[in-house]
Amino acid sequence: MANASVTIPPVHSTRQLLETTIELEKRSMALYVRFAKVFAGASALRDFWFGMARDEARHVGALALVTTVLESEGLLDRPSTVMVDEEAFVHLRALLDRYQTEADDSISLDRALAIAVEIEETELEDLVGDLLKALQDRDEYQRCQRLLVHDLSELSYMIERHCRDSTLLHRCDELVNRHAAELNTTAK
Repeated sequence: MANASVTIPPVHSTRQLLETTIELEKRSMALYVRFAKVFAGASALRDFWFGMARDEARHVGALALVTTVLESEGLLDRPSTVMVDEEAFVHLRALLDRYQTEADDSISLDRALAIAVEIEETELEDLVGDLLKALQDRDEYQRCQRLLVHDLSELSYMIERHCRDSTLLHRCDELVNRHAAELNTTAK
């Protein structure tokens, strides 16, 4: 007898998974661009947020490359071999919907930094890495991971410098350490 409380997520084609991931990366990028505009008066903050947006743009480009390669190999419409937690997509969409409706003048730097940590804590970055591994291109995956660790380290620095929330700093530092450990594991 099956457990009624367990739901099995639908099987996605690799195309559907890539399209959804690219859409979420673009929405994250748009949020960081918005923050760059909100904090345009302070060049260091504007540059930081623009750098965060640039990282999301690199993910979009890398995923577009994966899409093209898999399409050329006739693998794009097959069921995805990358496991996905459907709730993670729902959660990230809800976060982005909520944050994109907040008025620009109500977003303090502390709030923007907390939003960034919450977005970066979602499983999207892990999913991007898993999809890049589908290319079997270790260099592209490692490049992406190095940039992620760099950007998360900058986010941690900005929190330490501009925010007095030690819990937020700890959460961000945990992200840096987790992704750095993953990078070290794959570099061997």
